[in-house]
Amino acid sequence: MDQVIHPRVANMAVPEIHPEMSGIKMIVSSSSPKAREHVRQGFSMVHAQWDFEAYRHFCAALQQDPDCILAYCGVALSLVDSHGESVSYRNAAVSRMIDLIEVDEKLLKEGKSGCFPRIERQFAFAVASLITSSPKTAAAMMKVMADSYPKTLQPKLFGAFLSRGSYDVLGNASKQRAKAVGIIRGLLEKHPANPLVLGFWLSLHAEAPIGIEFIKKEVLPEARKLVEMCPKVPSWHHMLGHYEWRAGNYHMAQRAFTQAAKLYESWMKRERISLNDCEEYVRAKCYLANTLYQRGDFDAAMKVAKDLRAMKLDPTRPASEGNQILLWRAYTLPARLYIARAAEGDLSSALKSLPDAKELSVFLSHPKFPTLAGSFTDALRFYIGCRKALNKADLIAAKSLHKVNYHGLVAKIASVLEGAKRSSEFGHYYRAAGALAVYDMELYGLIGMHQQKIMPVTTANHFRSARDKQITPSMMMPPLVVTHMENRLAELHSKLGSRKNASDAYLEALKHYPNNMDALRGLKACYLAMGEQKRASQIQAQIKRVSSENDQ
Repeated sequence: MDQVIHPRVANMAVPEIHPEMSGIKMIVSSSSPKAREHVRQGFSMVHAQWDFEAYRHFCAALQQDPDCILAYCGVALSLVDSHGESVSYRNAAVSRMIDLIEVDEKLLKEGKSGCFPRIERQFAFAVASLITSSPKTAAAMMKVMADSYPKTLQPKLFGAFLSRGSYDVLGNASKQRAKAVGIIRGLLEKHPANPLVLGFWLSLHAEAPIGIEFIKKEVLPEARKLVEMCPKVPSWHHMLGHYEWRAGNYHMAQRAFTQAAKLYESWMKRERISLNDCEEYVRAKCYLANTLYQRGDFDAAMKVAKDLRAMKLDPTRPASEGNQILLWRAYTLPARLYIARAAEGDLSSALKSLPDAKELSVFLSHPKFPTLAGSFTDALRFYIGCRKALNKADLIAAKSLHKVNYHGLVAKIASVLEGAKRSSEFGHYYRAAGALAVYDMELYGLIGMHQQKIMPVTTANHFRSARDKQITPSMMMPPLVVTHMENRLAELHSKLGSRKNASDAYLEALKHYPNNMDALRGLKACYLAMGEQKRASQIQAQIKRVSSENDQ
């Protein structure tokens, strides 16, 4: 058991039960009522994306019943993304789960009674396939289960979700995606008050390039309903904040992220859990800072960012999720906010805020878990250096920093892709690489804007490329690049003297990022320059609404 249950979890108190969030009706074969209760609660936590609390519940179940096969399934699911310090515990759970299945099947072949029902053995094999094979294989197994057990929700939801497909470059759903949406929508219509179904519906759309109207009509009401049903679950508040942010409801998003952070903080204090095991707290705070910036409150955003920057890394657990999000997100957040505003002195402040090699030395040179976050930080330094050179009208220095230093470092980061895939920080690495690709195209465009003779088509295409690379926030994380690149197109048109094209570009930006303060201020300036006083006044009223503390 000590290979499955981490010592720090084994020594904790029994985790709290939240009966209001359980939508799991699946039978759990165990002689222990407490084990059954913790397994169902653990699955609810997995679907709520509160993985560490889910892990605690499954471990509590195993302490009551060491042969509970669904508890081992739950451990595997709660640690499914582990590539670092928890991977051995996940693998041990999978191994024990398969051993129990094989013993059971041997008994059945001998004509004896097995210990586990067929549905549990099938579910366990599907979970094992998810980890050892692929989501596609696991999805196929879940679909077989869904056909065999039509009244059991989990296999139906897992089968649809794991085979959900994607979207093309134009934002059109693939056949698999449309089918998954149809299946889960149908289940939502049949079970409108089931937290499990609601959670899958929200997770299905979390990273999808769907329109604002769809979010407001089809998703936000369900996210708000789920928070009302489960007010003590911080991850659902975070999910709500994510959708409020995407809809441009920044005040509502601010409330949701603030509440999520408060609940996580209270949970950590009550259960004596460190930041290592609650990266969700940092995630909520990062999203809160971004939200404050989007509605124009830079000072409040920076205060949150600096509080995060002041948090200490734990050298004893270099691969913990809490350490990883601090290294990649929190420690670069003040710099990224300064970059976005870029007022006088901001770029110098951005440079000063970044961690240096000495501060990160333990993590950069760790023998088992060396971080790549230092390369991301160095790339940001070269990006800032290029921007500073442009501010001084030093095109030669800007081009050199961009093409030699910046590109050189980005190439170095890309060269370790295969190794990064097997590391505990791959998710952060992947999103950081995407952010650097956005910054790269932005630099091309900014350098083009500073040429003596601007090439409008080429420069605009660079900004469009940056815009196209700026994907929907993923894994409930705020975007690493705080600046919306569509606003850069408007700035280019303004510099070329085309206020009409600039205003059109800002309006287009507001379709994707409603109420973004930078776009609203730019649009107002365009209308004033065009003599459109009435429209400028309307935008000013909107600016006041977005920035007002009393706005609902």
